[in-house]
Amino acid sequence: MGEIFIRIIKIPTPGVTVLDEDGNYNVYLSDELTYEERRKVADHEMEHIKREHFYQDKPVEQCEREAG
Repeated sequence: MGEIFIRIIKIPTPGVTVLDEDGNYNVYLSDELTYEERRKVADHEMEHIKREHFYQDKPVEQCEREAG
């Protein structure tokens, strides 16, 4: 597993993770969330990483359910 980078930026969604060409995970969190909301969204994104959703051929809906 690559490194995990968390960034707070202006995005239209609470959070998203992007796997880059080096195998690193770039977790982007909305700058409009409170600290507690960011923690919750970051935990959700980390669950995607732990469950290796980026390497599986599953429907997005199933991955979202699994990540909680």
